[in-house]
This record gives sequence, structure tokens and C-alpha cells, in this order.
Amino acid sequence: QDLEAMGHEELAKSPGGSARTPYDFTYETAVVNRRIATRLRGEDPGPPPWEGWITAPPEFQTKEAALKELADSADDFLAGWDATPDERMSEKITLKSGDTTPLDMAKMAAYHMGYHDAQLNYHQAICGDEEVHWKRD
Repeated sequence: QDLEAMGHEELAKSPGGSARTPYDFTYETAVVNRRIATRLRGEDPGPPPWEGWITAPPEFQTKEAALKELADSADDFLAGWDATPDERMSEKITLKSGDTTPLDMAKMAAYHMGYHDAQLNYHQAICGDEEVHWKRD
């Protein structure tokens, strides 16, 4: 909902001219969601497709593309989670950075999405939008 509330100009804006744009960190979120979903399915996603900061490719830099890919990647992650049997939740997965488990990877996905949503919220405030765009029940 925060992403939906922003226009293309705000999504493409780089505060100070050097900060990552909302398109960039939304793209990162989608890529990481897909990589975690692949791991949850017991597959290897291969090496990360980036070095340093992840930036969104031109085809991702439309509001429609960003919304679709973020939603599709979240669905992919949830499908991977739903397909992971309870007995695999503490199974060791070896990564370049060390060992992890499907449960820890799922927690990372949730944390990572929340972290980048906070960046969207901050960016909205920088652009003058102080409204909360998601429902709090």
C-alpha cells in the first residue's frame, strides 16, 4: 500500500542525487524474496545477481512493474514457505556467508520487507507525504 501511494517521480527520486531510489530497494526486496523462495524449495538460486548496492533495471522502473514484481515475489516466497514441511524448518542450509535454516530465512524475508517498507515511509515523508497508507487494525 505504501508503494501504491507513491507516484513514478517519487519512486524514481534519489535524495541528494546519490541515495538509492525506492525502485532500487523495492527491486532488491523482490530479488531477495525470490532467492529465499528458491532456498525454501530446497534449490540453489546460484550466485547473487549483483555486486555492491542493487539497482533496479530500466524495465523494473515503472510503478506497475514494481507493484507486480513485489507482489509476485511475495507470493513466490509464501508458496515456498507453505511447501516447506515442519521437519525441514531447522535443516541446515549452507550459504557463502554461513549456515542458516529455512525458518531463519523466512524470518529474514519478513524482516527485510519491513526494513525496506520503512525506507519507503521515510522517502514518502521526505517528499511531503505524512499519511499512513496501510491499515492498522
